[in-house]
Amino acid sequence: MSHNDLTTSADDASIDSSLLAFERALQLHAEGDYVSAVELYGDISPNSPAFHEGQHFLGIALHHLGQYEQAVTLLRASVAATGGRVDWANNLGNILNAQGRFDEAVEVFARAIEYAPNQALLWINLGATHERLVHFEQAEHAYQTAIQLEPQSQEAYRLLSALYERQQMQIEAVRTYCSGYIVAPRETTTPYLLGKAYYVLGRLDEAAEVYRQWKEAEPDNPIPAHLYAACSRHDGGDSIPERCSEDYVNVTFDEYADHFEGKLNQLDYRGPALLEQMMALRFKPDSDMMVLDAGCGTGLCAPVLRPYAATMIGVDLSGSMLELARQRGLYESLHKAEIGTFLTTVEKPYDLIACMDTLIYFGAIEQLFARFAATISQNGWLIFTTEISLDNTKPYTLNPSGRYSHTVGYLLSVMETCGFDCLMFNHETLRTELQVPVRGVIVLAQRR
Repeated sequence: MSHNDLTTSADDASIDSSLLAFERALQLHAEGDYVSAVELYGDISPNSPAFHEGQHFLGIALHHLGQYEQAVTLLRASVAATGGRVDWANNLGNILNAQGRFDEAVEVFARAIEYAPNQALLWINLGATHERLVHFEQAEHAYQTAIQLEPQSQEAYRLLSALYERQQMQIEAVRTYCSGYIVAPRETTTPYLLGKAYYVLGRLDEAAEVYRQWKEAEPDNPIPAHLYAACSRHDGGDSIPERCSEDYVNVTFDEYADHFEGKLNQLDYRGPALLEQMMALRFKPDSDMMVLDAGCGTGLCAPVLRPYAATMIGVDLSGSMLELARQRGLYESLHKAEIGTFLTTVEKPYDLIACMDTLIYFGAIEQLFARFAATISQNGWLIFTTEISLDNTKPYTLNPSGRYSHTVGYLLSVMETCGFDCLMFNHETLRTELQVPVRGVIVLAQRR
C-alpha cells in the first residue's frame, strides 16, 4: 500500500468518525444535553462534509448555554461559508432576536429575503423584529407580504391582527383575525366561530352555509337554527322568526354567563347608565314602587333600580345568569321563566317594569306589550331599550348578529295600541360593535 493510499484511508476514517460524532451530537442536542453536544460538535473534522453544519448547530447549542457572542460568531461564519443559506440565516436572526439584538436581526432577515424573497417565514420573522423595534409600518408591510406569499398562514394573520390590536385599531384587528380563521380552519375550529368570522367580514352567504351544515348535523341544537335564519336571505318579513326561541336564549346565555359582564364592558354597553339617567330625571329614590326587572340577566341594572323599589323582582330564562344576579342580594325574588309566560302568573300589578336590552331577542312585540299593559298598574311605568331598524318596509328586522331591531313607527304603534303613552323616546348608542355604534332607543312609557 502506498503512502497516498494510507493517507486516503486515514481521511476516510476521520470523515466517518466525524459523521458519527455529528449524528450523535444532533441526538443529544434534540434531547437538550447541550454540554455533551458541544463536545461532539467540536470533534467534527474541518474536512468532513458535516463540518459547517456542525459549526452551525454548535453555535445554537452555545446560545442555549449562554455563550452568546461565540454563538453568534459561529452562526455568522456558517451562514457566510454556505453562500447565505436562508434557513441558517433565519436561525441566526431568531437567535439575535432572543438576545435582544433587534437591529442586527433586521439586517440578517432582510439579507436572507434578498436570496429568497418568496419565503413567507422570513417575512413573518422580519415583521416580528420590526414590531419589537416599534417599526409598526414596516412590520405591517412584512406581515402583509407574508400573507400574499402564503395565504393559508394563520400565523401571519395572527401576528398582523395583534399588531393592529397594539395600535388600538380594533376593527382591523378583528377582521384580520377572522380572515386568518377562515383561510385554514383547524380541526378544533367550531362552526359557531367559523360562521361568526364570515359574518364579521360581511360574507353572510358563507356564514349562512356554515350554519346550515351545522343545523343539519345537529338538528336539535337551537343555536345554528337561529343563526342560519339571521344570516340567510329572506324574501320577506313572513320568513323571519317572530322571536328567538326560548331554547336559543337559554342555551346561549347559560354558556355565556361567566363572561357576560366582561364582554359587555368590551362593547361599551350603556344600558345601566342610560337607565340611571332616566330614573334620575323622572323618579325620586325611596319611591316605594313594586319593580320588575324583566330579562334581568346577571342583575346589571339592579343597583340602579333598587333605590326606587320597595320590592324588586327579577325574571330571566337563563338559570346561570340568575345565579349571578342572586349573588348581588338586591332582589326579593328571582324567577327562571320566559317573560311573557311569567307575566301571566302575576297577581299584584307592578308600578314599574324595566326591560333593558331584552327586546332585541323579540321581533314581534304586540303580545309582550299587551302583557306588560295587563300587569302594570294604571299610570304605572314601562322603560325599555331596543335597537332601531331603518328599514321601514317591515316592522322589525332579524340582523346577522342574531338580534332584532325595530322601526320607530312600529314601536310607537304598539305602545299606542296597548294603552301606553310615550313620554320619552331618546335615540342613543346602546353599545359598540367592531367600534361601530349600535343605534337604539331608551323609552319611557306610561300606562293609561
